[in-house]
Amino acid sequence: MEAHKLTFRSISEAVKELDRVGSSNSRVMAERAIHLNVLLKEVPGKEAWVLKTTYNDIGAEAAISHAAYRQEEGVITDVVVMGTVYQHREVKRILTGNTGVRYLVEAIETVIDQASESRDD
Repeated sequence: MEAHKLTFRSISEAVKELDRVGSSNSRVMAERAIHLNVLLKEVPGKEAWVLKTTYNDIGAEAAISHAAYRQEEGVITDVVVMGTVYQHREVKRILTGNTGVRYLVEAIETVIDQASESRDD
């Protein structure tokens, strides 16, 4: 038995490796194999808190300032969202109807879609 760290540069690379081991669901799992971090600058605290709680609810993470976490009035914070391609897309699905954070979800989606790791190269 051996153990090795794997790093995938694209979804297609992840699919190939998962296929190699005999997975029958490689495409779906590949989106869970790619982890991406996104920085959002100057986000109002209330919207940052919504992102943080949503990411946490699905097992991902979002870093916000302590003041934003405590929901202090008038706070502006940077946000780092951390998750797999699948988790970022799941947050988009969950928050689709939330007009207050739609612009943030769209910004995250743009970064994820442009990231070379999330493409089928």
